[in-house]
Amino acid sequence: MHEPEAVVDEAGARVTRTIEVRAPIGVVWEALTDPRELAAWFGDTATFPDGTGAGASGTFGWSDHGDFPARVERAEPPHVWAFRWGTPGEPLRDDNSTLATFTLEETGSGTRLTVVETGFERLGDAAAVRAALEDNREGWTSELDELVALVARRWTPSAVDPVGGTITRSLDIPAPRALVWQHLTDPASIERWWGHPADFPGGMRAGVTGTFEHEGRRWPIALRIVRPESTLAFRWGDFDEPEPGPTACDVRFDLESLEHGGTRVTVVESGWMRVPAEERDERMQGNAGGWELALDGLRRHVLAAARA
Repeated sequence: MHEPEAVVDEAGARVTRTIEVRAPIGVVWEALTDPRELAAWFGDTATFPDGTGAGASGTFGWSDHGDFPARVERAEPPHVWAFRWGTPGEPLRDDNSTLATFTLEETGSGTRLTVVETGFERLGDAAAVRAALEDNREGWTSELDELVALVARRWTPSAVDPVGGTITRSLDIPAPRALVWQHLTDPASIERWWGHPADFPGGMRAGVTGTFEHEGRRWPIALRIVRPESTLAFRWGDFDEPEPGPTACDVRFDLESLEHGGTRVTVVESGWMRVPAEERDERMQGNAGGWELALDGLRRHVLAAARA
């Protein structure tokens, strides 16, 4: 159930809201807990020098309200994250802070996220408590709407066009374009994020034919465009062909730098009209899911490399 607004429980002195996010739980967890992503939906800055694991301290900043001190109380990826936050300019105490607890649950269509904020009863008299509850009800309504919008920009499912014979997927990775390119085109990295051993004896350059391997069988990959940090395009054939044949499809990756320092990766697989009609739809749907897994894997791999 996606609640349109946060709800105040005056008797329990708490604010709650449940939303549905159309993305895998790992993607939502990252948007929720990575300081770079937090700053894109929760305030203007999120500064946590030691990360956002249990016990870590930092601040959430709003340009018109100042920096709010915070301490992570629970971090159980990818299901539970909780932080206590207080009043700008003051150390955290029981009488000036509340506890926000997020729980994430996988659903058939994505992730269910619930926030419960408690501790308002310690913030002062009844009038002060009511005012704080209402302020934060409005806050969680707008902030979680921004989280949904952020994830929608960061993660989208593959789009299948059966008329034009294309599959398209875009994904934002909060890492520099040079780093994304490095792991997109390095054969050793390809094996780790895509799961297929990659062999290109002539190097990763246009005109070279190499192979990807799956369960002991190989399919040919003819590199067509290798434009550093910008475009990688290849044609790939069927298993055991010496080179891509008449039913081969074309794959093109384009990398675009984003304002916040990240990279948008867009993959388009085209040429599906060359595949026999009786098997085309099933294979296109299979590859659509495959591109979701592959780009999600690339994103995880690049972010792990960036943190190393």
